[in-house]
Amino acid sequence: MKLFVSFLLSFLLAFLAYLKKALTPNALILAFIFSCIITYIGGVSSFLMLAMVFILTLIANKIKTTERQTKIKELHQKGHQKDIPSIIANVAPGTLCLIIYQITKNNLLLVVFASLMAEAISDSLASDIGILSKKDPINILTLKRSTPGLSGNISLLGIFASFLGSLIIASIYFIFNNNVFHLIIITLCGTIGNLIDSFLGAILQVKYECPNCHIITEKEEHCQTKTIPVKGLKLFNNDLINITSNILAGILCYIILI
Repeated sequence: MKLFVSFLLSFLLAFLAYLKKALTPNALILAFIFSCIITYIGGVSSFLMLAMVFILTLIANKIKTTERQTKIKELHQKGHQKDIPSIIANVAPGTLCLIIYQITKNNLLLVVFASLMAEAISDSLASDIGILSKKDPINILTLKRSTPGLSGNISLLGIFASFLGSLIIASIYFIFNNNVFHLIIITLCGTIGNLIDSFLGAILQVKYECPNCHIITEKEEHCQTKTIPVKGLKLFNNDLINITSNILAGILCYIILI
């Protein structure tokens, strides 16, 4: 029965993703597998956290303005569809966390899982909502105004969206476990994880300059010309930054709890 419920709930979530064309076909299959594992081990509460991450990300992506679409197209390497690396970066750490919980029966790992989900949605909302800020963001390192949509930047709107996303995930955990301390820790770690993501994005994430228009972008090609790496390390693309910050948020949560 437990296996059937896990399969059914995961199928419904995957079907919604298919209808919304939110994931590439291969990413959809992987996400379905991860969802089955998460729901089977973590139960309905873990599924609801995962589903909320997907739904809130979907809603945030649908908040479209001409300006926002232009900024994303100019700066970001990927389109709106999540691919396999994106799914791995945002869901794999949580899935692994629950597998370890299944083996060890360490209940603290359920809190860590919630923190991982909180960081995942925190980062997504900070990016998708933060770019709508009327004021240009500031670089988290230099504290100077910077290009909206570029990794390493933060804004008050983005930080608020980040906090709200973490709080929503923490609230789902609280409904099932009624632990105020864990509610605070999950919200805190999710929000801090997003700031870690911005910090790593500013230091390590590769950025390119277009030789034609001289825009700083995350795209390897711009104006139909190959761009030139000017900042960061080429190895550290957005997905690697995401999974690193996600894991660090989980580690932070566990350290606080022990």
